[in-house]
Amino acid sequence: MSLDDQRRDQLISERILESMRDGVVTIDLTGRIITFNAAAGRILSRSPDEVVGKSFGEIFLTEESFDDFNEVVFKAVYEAETTHSTEIALAVEGRKLNLFVSSSFLTIHDESGNEERYGVVVVFSDITEERKRRKIKRLFGEYIDPRIVDRILARGEVDQTTSRRESMTISFVDMRDFTGWSERLDADWLIDLLNRFLAAMAQPIAANGGITDKYIGDAVMACWGPPFTDAGSQAVDACNAALGQIAALAGLRTDLAEAGFQTPERINAVVGVATGEVIAGDVGPEASRNYTVIGNAVNLAARLQEAAKFLGHPIIVSQETARRAGDGFVFRELERIVPRGSRSSESVYALLGRADEVDDDTRAVAALHEQGLAAMYARDWARATRCFADCLARDPDDASAALQAQRVAHYVDCPPPDDWDGVWSRPALVASVDAPK
Repeated sequence: MSLDDQRRDQLISERILESMRDGVVTIDLTGRIITFNAAAGRILSRSPDEVVGKSFGEIFLTEESFDDFNEVVFKAVYEAETTHSTEIALAVEGRKLNLFVSSSFLTIHDESGNEERYGVVVVFSDITEERKRRKIKRLFGEYIDPRIVDRILARGEVDQTTSRRESMTISFVDMRDFTGWSERLDADWLIDLLNRFLAAMAQPIAANGGITDKYIGDAVMACWGPPFTDAGSQAVDACNAALGQIAALAGLRTDLAEAGFQTPERINAVVGVATGEVIAGDVGPEASRNYTVIGNAVNLAARLQEAAKFLGHPIIVSQETARRAGDGFVFRELERIVPRGSRSSESVYALLGRADEVDDDTRAVAALHEQGLAAMYARDWARATRCFADCLARDPDDASAALQAQRVAHYVDCPPPDDWDGVWSRPALVASVDAPK
């Protein structure tokens, strides 16, 4: 090979090294650094011009933060027959890096074709972002929307998920009469039904930026709020997801019918949504931690989901959720409760739909119901009775109006105390929202 060909091949090799995204370092048998490409310089914050030709020990062995990196390099010398690959973490000028490093003994062939030991080659890539993504996936599960991962990484919030207090919105969605289905179906059909239901309920959560926190039997728990959702939009996102979950039932019923399920029209769901302060963090042993939220808002969302089964509305939200969601939705006040952990009462609401989708008749009945509640809270039993009767005249199946009419009838005979806050306190008649399960 001519000198020109050798020079050309050398230039090509140098161009390839400089264009690589992986760092490449080669060290000869004397410990001198002979190759240190641009990517290596960028990742390790070292100028190639200042490193090439210097002793590897002089550059790296004096820094304790490079101990794990150095160990991979030395393994190539001590165990020359093997390529050594591992992930390491190191700090470079205040930056925390995760690298995937491979090292092996470098050999070349002399003019006679004999293999000659030359030194060590180290190839490494910066996997810091990839490791963050893996951590997010591990903490939040496989159903996290990729856009949320990008948002968390962009904000640099992945390391803030250990534990903190946040105002978040929580939802629970549950299949109605799952016990009945479990008694009617054999195991294979039941698992198929459950998987289809959970998939249908999880999709609107992801579509609206939420996190599927966990599956609890036939229920799905989800959450919205920092670091996944802007604080100002979390209630709106959760309400849109809840409406999407109820809307998804039609397609689910069709799919079940095509799959051979009997009476798929009986598949139904209820949703409870609450907004408030929670403690958010990754919980569990080191090998199997998962992100979750705990607190009164979680408990309230679960109770509202249970209450939906007898209040006659598929989606019930807390007062704070309704307040934050705003005028883009139509809500109907249902009753007052005292949430666990609180000393004051608050109203809970049915989510009737988006403002541009709710018809005038539905709005009118909601207004009548709320007038009835206002009259009841004011102890105007006659007016409250008329309002709830008007609701039932418009819709005989209005479970909430029937419930309140029953309560008013009780109050006529047994008026509440003078300091009554509007909360139903006689669970022997009809279970209230905050009654123990």
